[in-house]
Amino acid sequence: MRTSVDVHNFLISKGTLHEICLLGGPAMTAERVSALIRINLAEIVKSVIVFVDREPLLVLVPGDKRASYKRIKKYLGAKRVRLALPEEVVEITGYVIGATPPLAFQRNLQTLMDERVLRQDVIYTASGEVSSILKIRPEDLKEVTNAEVADIAE
Repeated sequence: MRTSVDVHNFLISKGTLHEICLLGGPAMTAERVSALIRINLAEIVKSVIVFVDREPLLVLVPGDKRASYKRIKKYLGAKRVRLALPEEVVEITGYVIGATPPLAFQRNLQTLMDERVLRQDVIYTASGEVSSILKIRPEDLKEVTNAEVADIAE
């Protein structure tokens, strides 16, 4: 299983400034992270793995929003979008559910980032472990994930 060390090493290899911050306890939801470190849900970015016409896709959305399958389908011209099953997420990313970071996966994934993510100066996202979080600038996250930016949240 991958950990925050893999995330840190990946970002170091890219020369990307970041911090891995320890939390005061396990946090597997955006709401829990928000409460633990006292930040707005919009500053948290959720990593959601979906399948688009049988191909996995990473979707990055603010903590106060949900990925819109309808908008994703329209943006990509797809027929079907479904949420990945927990075992599929682990197989694709190498990370446990609730701690899946937006990068340093076992394989490269196409990535869509909701445009609202870029409205923040700094964002917090899963780091690969339930007891820590990744702090990074949204522009840097966009660059290292090679994310396409679109209006895909509701």
